[in-house]
Amino acid sequence: MSPSKTLTGRMAAAFIDSKLTILVMLAALAFGLWSVMTTPREENPQITMPAAGVRVFLPGADPDEVEAKVARPLEALINQIEGVDHVWSVSEDSQVTVTVQFKVGEDKEASLVKLADRIMSGRNQLPQEVVGPFIASADVDDVPVLALTFFSKTYDDEALHRVAESVADRLMGLKDISTLSVIGGRARELTVDVDPARLESFHLSMDAVKAAIAAANLAGSLGTVTDADTVTRVRLADFIAGAEDLKHLVVGVSPTGGAVHLSDVATISDGGTVTRTTASRFAYGQADTHYDAADKAEYQAVTLAVAKRKGSNAVVLCNTALERLERMKGSVIPEGIGLEVTRNDGVKADSAVNTLIEHLGIALVAVVSVTFFFLGWRPAVIVAVTVPLILSITLGVVGIAGFTINRLTLYALIIALGLLVDDSIVVIENIVRHYGLSPIRNRDDRLMRSIEAPGEIGSATLLATVAVMLVFASLIPALTGMAKQYFYPVGFSVPVALAASFLIAYTVAPWAALRWCSVPKPAAEKEAIPGGRLGAWYTRWARPLIGHPRREMMFVGLILLCLTLAFLMPAWQLIRPAGPGGAAPALGIEMSFLPKDNKNTFNVTLELPRGTPSEVTDRAVRDVALLVAEIPEVTNYQTWTGLGGVPDFNSLIRGNAMAGSYIGAVRVNLTDKTERRRSSIVMAQELRTALKDMAVRYPGITVQVVEDPPGPPQKGTVYAEIYAEDGELLKTLSDATAEAFRTTYDMAEVTQSQDTEAGELRLRINRDKAALSGVVPVVAARALAHWVQGEKAGYAHTPGERRDEVIRLRVKDGETLDPAFLRNVTVPGALGRRVPLSELVTATPAPLPRKIEKKDGVRMTAVGGELGSTASTYAVLDLDRRLDGEVLPGGGTLTTGNLGWEDARPDLTLSRAVLLWQGEMRMMLDSYRDLAISLCLSVGSIFLILVAYYQSFGLAAIALAAVPLCFIGMFPGHWLFGVQFSASSLVGVTALSGVVVRSSLLIIDFVIDYLKVGLPLTDAVIDAGAVRLRPILLTTLAIILGSLILMPDPVFGGLAITFVFGAAASTVFTIFLIPILLNVYFRKFPYRAKA
Repeated sequence: MSPSKTLTGRMAAAFIDSKLTILVMLAALAFGLWSVMTTPREENPQITMPAAGVRVFLPGADPDEVEAKVARPLEALINQIEGVDHVWSVSEDSQVTVTVQFKVGEDKEASLVKLADRIMSGRNQLPQEVVGPFIASADVDDVPVLALTFFSKTYDDEALHRVAESVADRLMGLKDISTLSVIGGRARELTVDVDPARLESFHLSMDAVKAAIAAANLAGSLGTVTDADTVTRVRLADFIAGAEDLKHLVVGVSPTGGAVHLSDVATISDGGTVTRTTASRFAYGQADTHYDAADKAEYQAVTLAVAKRKGSNAVVLCNTALERLERMKGSVIPEGIGLEVTRNDGVKADSAVNTLIEHLGIALVAVVSVTFFFLGWRPAVIVAVTVPLILSITLGVVGIAGFTINRLTLYALIIALGLLVDDSIVVIENIVRHYGLSPIRNRDDRLMRSIEAPGEIGSATLLATVAVMLVFASLIPALTGMAKQYFYPVGFSVPVALAASFLIAYTVAPWAALRWCSVPKPAAEKEAIPGGRLGAWYTRWARPLIGHPRREMMFVGLILLCLTLAFLMPAWQLIRPAGPGGAAPALGIEMSFLPKDNKNTFNVTLELPRGTPSEVTDRAVRDVALLVAEIPEVTNYQTWTGLGGVPDFNSLIRGNAMAGSYIGAVRVNLTDKTERRRSSIVMAQELRTALKDMAVRYPGITVQVVEDPPGPPQKGTVYAEIYAEDGELLKTLSDATAEAFRTTYDMAEVTQSQDTEAGELRLRINRDKAALSGVVPVVAARALAHWVQGEKAGYAHTPGERRDEVIRLRVKDGETLDPAFLRNVTVPGALGRRVPLSELVTATPAPLPRKIEKKDGVRMTAVGGELGSTASTYAVLDLDRRLDGEVLPGGGTLTTGNLGWEDARPDLTLSRAVLLWQGEMRMMLDSYRDLAISLCLSVGSIFLILVAYYQSFGLAAIALAAVPLCFIGMFPGHWLFGVQFSASSLVGVTALSGVVVRSSLLIIDFVIDYLKVGLPLTDAVIDAGAVRLRPILLTTLAIILGSLILMPDPVFGGLAITFVFGAAASTVFTIFLIPILLNVYFRKFPYRAKA
C-alpha cells in the first residue's frame, strides 16, 4: 500500500493544506486555557474512602459487658452491609466506639445511608437501656482545608471562642463551605459551686437545688386572649437570664422559716468553664518577623476550622474566606486579637501546581533544545508549538472527566513529556529525511513527500503509541485500595496525552513542516552511509558485532551479567547471612512504598496514661513546645492540651484520640521548603532524638513526631496488629513486641494502643446499712454522681447570646472524696433523718479496667514504630524473623504473617495468638503486587497486539526483549543518588517498558522494509539501526532531559531516576541487542514477502 493511502497518510493529507488546521490549533489552546482556569486544584488526588464512627452508651457497664452486649451485636449488623472493608471497635467504661471503613471508591452518601438503615433496623438487638446509637461521618471531605487561629494576650480563651463563632457565622454564607468548627476555648456557662456543709446546714440536697432551677426556668405559649377586636398571644417567659437571677433564686426554706437563696449555699460565676479541661496556645518561631527572643510569648488561642464541599475548589474557597476575614478586622475581630492562618490547603495546592507548571516549562525548554541540536531550529519550533497543543487537550479532558489538577496529574505530564514529543519528532525527522532523498521539483512534490513520510512510519508509531498507552492505562485496573486513587491520574492523563500527541503529530506537525522546514541537501551529495554521522558511528561499532555469532553471544552474556549484578543491589540485604536488619550494604538499595517528603509542617502528638490530669499533660506539652521553639526554621506553632488539634486525613486513618485530659498536640509550621536548606525530614528526625528524655520525665508517655505522608495515609510506618482472645496474653505480647521494636535498628519511636496501667476510685454502697437506715440505694448513687462529676441543671437564656448558657451544678473546688467530705453529704433516710454518706459508702482504689479493642470481630492490640531514616521493609523482616515462633505463656507459639501478596486475616484456630503486619509494609506489598500485575497486563497485551501485527511470535518476543534492559541502569542510578526504590520507581519501570518497545518497533519495521527491497540480512539490520538511531536518541534524550527536573523531588525522584538511567541503559543496549536478535531470527526463519 502506498504510504499516502495509510491511515496516518490520510490524516496528514486532510490537514496539511487546510485552513481548518489553524482553527483546530486555536480551539485546542482555548480548551486548555478554560481547563486551567476552571478545574479545581489540590496538592494530591483526593482519596474517597468513606468511613463513619458509631457511638453507643451503656451507663454503668464495664468494658467486658459493653463488648458483649453492645459491640458484638453492632459488629454483626455492620458486617451485613455490602462494601464494608474493616470494622474496628473500642469498648470502654459505659460506651463503645465502632469505626466503619468502607472500601475505597464507595459512594459516601450511599454508604452512610446503608449504615444508618442497618443499625436502626437492628436497634432491638441492643439492650433497652442503651443511649444511642449516634452516627457521624469521618470522611476526607470532613477534613478542614483552612485553619484560622485567633490569639491574644488581653482576651481569654472564652472571649476568643465567642469571636471565632461570630466569624464562623459570617463565613457560613460562602457556597463552597461544608462545615465550620470552633476548636478550643471555653464556652460561656453559669457555674454553681455548691458548698456541701452550707447545703446541709439548711437541710437541703442537690436534688432540691436542681429541682428549684428547673422550676424557675420555664417558658412557653399559654394560648390567646381576645379583647374586642384584638387577639393577644399569652406567653410565659420566666427564663433565667444570668448570674443575678440565679443568686436570688429561692431553693428552699430554712429551719427558721426564712427563704434560702441559691447564693446562700453556693457560689455562682458567669464566664468560661471554671475547671479548664482544655487549653491551646499560639507562639511565633524564630523564622517569623514577629518573634521576640527576649519575650518568647505564648498566647491563648482558639482555632476556626473550615472544610469544603466535595468537588469544590480549595484555592478559590480559601482565597474568598481570607478576603472576608480582612474586612472583619477591627469590627467582628476587635483590636487586640491576632489572626494567623495556620493551615491553608489552597496555598499548598496552588504552590504545588505552580511549581510543577514551572518544572513543566523547564522540561519543555530542555526537550526543544534537544530537537534544535539534532534537527535544527525549524523542527524545534514545530515541537515547541505542538507540545502546548497536546497539553491543552490533555488538561481539557482531565477537567471534563471530573478530575482535579494536582501533583500526580502534572508529574505524569512532565514524565511523559519526552513521549509526547516523540511522535512529532519521529514524523518531522522522517519528513526532513524524505526532503533530502532527492531534489524537490516543486511545491506539489514537497507536499506529497510531507504526506508520504508520515504514512511510511504511521503503522509503527501508531502501534508504539498504543503500546505505551496500554502500559499506563493498565495501572487503572491493576491497582487497588488507596494506591489506585492516588496513582489514577497517571493511568488516565498519560494515555489521553499520548492520544493527543498522535493526533497532533499527524495533523499539525506535517502542516508546520511543509511551511517551516528547510530542504536539506540530497543524500547522494552528503552521505554514503544511512543515518549520516550518527549512522556512520553506529555502523563502525555494529559491523564487528552483528553477524559474528561468538561476539553476539558475548554481548548477550554481558547483558545477563549486568542484569544479575543490578538485581543483587536491592536483593542482597534480603538474602545476606547477617539477616535483613541493620544498615544497608555499601552497594545496596533500600525498597520502600514511598520515601518521606519535605513538607512545610509537621505535628507532635502526646498521649499520657489514661487518668493523667490535664495539668500534667499541659506541662508535657509545654516541654515539647520549648524544644520546637529552638528550631530556627519554625515560623509559628500551636499547642493543644486535652485536644488533638485540627484533624487531618492522616489523623483520621491513624485513629488519633481527639480529646481527653491525657491528650496533647503541637502543630509546627515551617518556612517554605523552597526558601530553606534543611528538610523537614531532618528536623523531625532531630526532634525525635531530643524528645527521648520525655519518657524519663513522664513515665508511660507516648510522643510521636507525625509527618504528612507523601502518598496515601497509613496507620504507621512499622505497624503490627496482634490478635488473641485472652486480654492478659494480649498485654504480655504487646509489651514484648514493643520491646522488640525498641531494639530494632534505626527505631526512633514506639507506640502501643494497649492502655497503660491506671487507677480509679471505686465507691461501694453497703446495702445492709442502707436498708437499716431507710435509704434507697439509687438515691445514694444519684447523690454520689452529683458530687463526683456535677451535672447540667438547665440552660440560661442570656440576651444577645447566640446559644443558651449551660447551668452547671458542681461541688466546690478543693473537696475530695475522703470520709470528712462524705460526712457533710447526706441523703434522706427513715423517719425524715438525714443519713451521712460516710455511713453507707466505702471508697477503695482499684486498677482501671482496660479498654477492649477489636478489628473485624477479633480482639486485638497494635504496636507501631517510626524509623529515623531507613525504609520499613528491612525492619519488618528483621522483626518478623525474631518474633515468629515466640513461645507464649501457657503454651503455644506466636504466628506472624501478612507478608504475602494478599492481605491476610487472623485465624486463631491455628494459634492462640497471631501477629499481622500492616502499615507501610502492607501498602508497599499491595502496590508492588498491583504494579507487577500492571506490568504483566501491559506486556501481555502488547505481545498479543504484536503477534497479530507481525503474524509472528518470534518478532513479538524480540520487541519485548528490550524491556528488562532498563533495570541495568535503574538500580545503579538509585544507588548513585542515594534514593530508595519505591512504588514511584516501579511506576517508572512500567512506563519505560512501553518506551523501549517503541524503539524496538521502529528498528524491526525498518529491517522488514529493507528486506522487502532485497537488502542482505546483515546490511538490513545494521542500516535499520543506523537510520533509526537519530530518532531513538532524540526520544531518549527528550525523556532524560524532561525527567531531570524531577530528580530532586523526594517522592517522585525515584520515577525520574528510573526514566533517566533506565532509558539511557536500555537505549545503549537496545540499538545493538534488537539487531542481533533480528539477525539470528531471520537467519533461522528467512523473511518471505507476502504476495
